[in-house]
Amino acid sequence: GGHIVKRMGDGAMAVFAGEVKPRHESELGFRIAGKLVARSVDIGARVRKGDPLARLDPSDVALQAQAAKAAVAAAETEYQFAKAEFERYENLHDLKFVSASALDQKRNVMNANRAKLEQARAQREVAQNQAGYATLVADVDGVVTAVNAEVGQVVSAGQPVVRLARAEEREVAIAGRSGNLAIVSAQAVGHGTAA
Repeated sequence: GGHIVKRMGDGAMAVFAGEVKPRHESELGFRIAGKLVARSVDIGARVRKGDPLARLDPSDVALQAQAAKAAVAAAETEYQFAKAEFERYENLHDLKFVSASALDQKRNVMNANRAKLEQARAQREVAQNQAGYATLVADVDGVVTAVNAEVGQVVSAGQPVVRLARAEEREVAIAGRSGNLAIVSAQAVGHGTAA
């Protein structure tokens, strides 16, 4: 609340009841779930784009990354074994010691293991990306207008943790005589607070 003072062209001033508020606000949350272990900002803090705002416990995502790395190693071993078996059967088939259907079966096993290896590699990429998601950073220069989580709290993916108002421009909501609401740029008017 407060009052808004606008200078008129003839030097007179008009006073309106109104509220100065940010034009653009964004709710920021983590892309992954986890336990909040650090929050580096409070309401009113000024931040710059890229500044860290909060951090999740990194041990969970680190364990997922390690498990994904191990899964790739296991899939790589299984694929190499299946490939060697296929190549061995290919030689035996050329010498007429095994049937075409036996060779096809080894080819299918090799292809299935190649697909498992590609899947494991993709999951490893996701796990490595998620390690970077454990830190929440400011997406723009601005001011923290709300904090919705405390250290020790478990937050879900996408849950708003910090609300950030862009620093650049604010707007003023003014109630007119007819009850209509007018929105004007805060740069167009001076603003003060009611006594």
